[in-house]
Amino acid sequence: IARAMGAEGITVDKLEDVGPALKKAIDMQMNEGKTTIIEIMCTRELGDPFRRDALSKPVRHLDKYKDYV
Repeated sequence: IARAMGAEGITVDKLEDVGPALKKAIDMQMNEGKTTIIEIMCTRELGDPFRRDALSKPVRHLDKYKDYV
């Protein structure tokens, strides 16, 4: 997607590769004038607000909201 929009794209999937990716992005921006998008996917756990239950249907405790799903 980054390349389709005229930017460079870097995908990082190891924590130790974050630093080199940032250095490469800064180098491309400063020396070549290219904007870089870095996609970082280093952890697999879901944090707030992306908890495992975030996609499940809510439990309605008040009768006035029972019709809202």
